[in-house]
Amino acid sequence: MTHTSFSANLSAPTRAAIVIVLISAVAAVGYVAVNRFKQPDLERRLDLAHTLLEQARTTGTVPYNAETATWTVPSVDRVEEQKLIFMGHVLPLIAQENHRIKLQRNIIETSQGPAQIRTLATAYGLPDDDFSRKRLLRRVDVLPVSLVLAQAAIESGWGTSRFAQQGHAYFGERTYDESVPGISPKRASGFKVKSFDNAALSVRSYMRTLNSHRAYQTLREHRAALRAQGKAPSGLDLAAYLKQYSEIGGNYVERIRATIRTNDLQVFDNIRVITDEE
Repeated sequence: MTHTSFSANLSAPTRAAIVIVLISAVAAVGYVAVNRFKQPDLERRLDLAHTLLEQARTTGTVPYNAETATWTVPSVDRVEEQKLIFMGHVLPLIAQENHRIKLQRNIIETSQGPAQIRTLATAYGLPDDDFSRKRLLRRVDVLPVSLVLAQAAIESGWGTSRFAQQGHAYFGERTYDESVPGISPKRASGFKVKSFDNAALSVRSYMRTLNSHRAYQTLREHRAALRAQGKAPSGLDLAAYLKQYSEIGGNYVERIRATIRTNDLQVFDNIRVITDEE
């Protein structure tokens, strides 16, 4: 008996259409599988955040996974769950950036080669031919985790803002440079809110701003004075120097402090990231 395949009875255009549909279906399945790995479902995200924050509170350490920096914080109906997921997402990013800054400080303090130091001076807004190590070290220093976390929560609505959802923008940093990636506000013009490929870059940009912009010079001076006394600054303390970050000035300072106190964020100020070498 001779068997004729089903496809043999179809016209060439029909067979081509079927192939396209099958390829699309396979691609869709692959996309879902990959993104499910990259962006776990809500229940999984809540579990991950809860475990991470418990570890942070009990051991003073958090693990860092570069893959999670690409995640987007989902919008959750329950406020406490929203806060939990947001803190679990952003806390390791802040700790990792502080770790990176510590390594940069070590280069400045110990390096005998001027090239690396000049590169850092340029990155932190100092002229590479007119600076001192002392002046550079005043800029290359860590920030209290509670301060960074509180500002991220305020500026992004705990990760729910359009800027956070579409551009990993957690700190509402403005740019007037057309060449810098950004998202235009709906009720303002003349500037964009900086956008980023991942959340880690958003944290880095914000911390670089506080460590280099002239508006926060007094913050850096106060931090340096405390360091000279062997003291570490707190988020509640440094918040006083952020009046210029917002148009509401002094009220913004109180809002930062209230966010830190209400959510007990000060317990994270001395968090240390677990690196691959450990």
